[in-house]
Amino acid sequence: MTDTFEDRLQRDLRSRADLLLDAPLTLHDVKGAARTIRRRRRGAAAGAVAVLLVAVGVPLGVLAASGGDDRVVEPAPAVSVPDPGYLEGGTVRLLDGTEVPLAGVRAVRGWAAVGEGYVAGATRQGTEVVSLHDADGSLRTTWPVSPGASFVVDGDGRHAAWLLPGGEVVLLDGATGETTRLGRVTGGTELQPRGIVGECPEDCGVVVTENGEAGFGPTYLVPTEGPVEPYLPQIPLVTAVAPDDALVAGVDRPAPDDLHLCTAVWEPGAAGPLWEDCVENVHVFSPGGTRVATTFAEGAGARELRLRDARSGAVLHEIPIADALDGFVWEDEEHVLVAVLDDGKWSVVRIGTDGSETRVAGPAAPLPGDIAEVSSPYVLPTAP
Repeated sequence: MTDTFEDRLQRDLRSRADLLLDAPLTLHDVKGAARTIRRRRRGAAAGAVAVLLVAVGVPLGVLAASGGDDRVVEPAPAVSVPDPGYLEGGTVRLLDGTEVPLAGVRAVRGWAAVGEGYVAGATRQGTEVVSLHDADGSLRTTWPVSPGASFVVDGDGRHAAWLLPGGEVVLLDGATGETTRLGRVTGGTELQPRGIVGECPEDCGVVVTENGEAGFGPTYLVPTEGPVEPYLPQIPLVTAVAPDDALVAGVDRPAPDDLHLCTAVWEPGAAGPLWEDCVENVHVFSPGGTRVATTFAEGAGARELRLRDARSGAVLHEIPIADALDGFVWEDEEHVLVAVLDDGKWSVVRIGTDGSETRVAGPAAPLPGDIAEVSSPYVLPTAP
């Protein structure tokens, strides 16, 4: 990070904080709160779906736990989630033993179960695409995607969204395969979808961030109805949205060392964050939004992981990584799947907030290539 970049970033953050500290609630904030209440009511009435884990080998014993803190942490409720798994060699391998090869695409960089099939971010005929696959993995169709961008999925696992080249947002109904073109976000050097909020398909929107001259730009909401609008402007940059819309994570302010950024977790519409951290900059919420996994990923990449209570920030389990970490996703409210490099071999490990750990896949050698010593053969699913 150069001095010029740091100066621009600090000025941008501080000017936004001064202008937006006392920003009033908008109509969008009120609608978002109402949607959250409806989702919570549905979640309270929903039953849990048990997930079968196919364990390979014995607990690794290489990921040491350290204690948490003395803040009160509520137990996580059971939440219905799709059967998770991992992708290896172009084939989705679910934890119940099901194997689904994703046909017609290469170099899959992201995937998720959506509706009755799968969505993937991959390459087809040398072009970056988002692809839709049937339940057996056969290719149904593909769409172009904005360079370097990814796709996001909603908390129900029924819809996905991405950006076309030029900034137009596309919403996919995974059950029917039908797509709806929403609004267009213009400007910035790079656009990234961050999440889907609301209840699709009638009353939802896609959260999109823009990279600008200071390293990042504003965050937008691209709704199914109506124009593109600012999304939670009191937050300088939204980076993650909980599946139930109740919490968001993002950049808060420059860190005291003036080199890094402090990140935080907010309730949408609140004037200030619930808690803040000036070390970690990646947040992944659990399916029910009660937990959040955090890490620091810059330079050499992530090397440790903390499982936290989402509302208090209390550390439930801390995981030092021996060599590297390449992706993590929540299996349920108490367990994450993590791709771990240890002693030159990659594994997928299931880790609980109670400190338990079980190897799910591996150990396997890194992929060949320019950075063969750190290239993981495993791709974990894209989280809601």
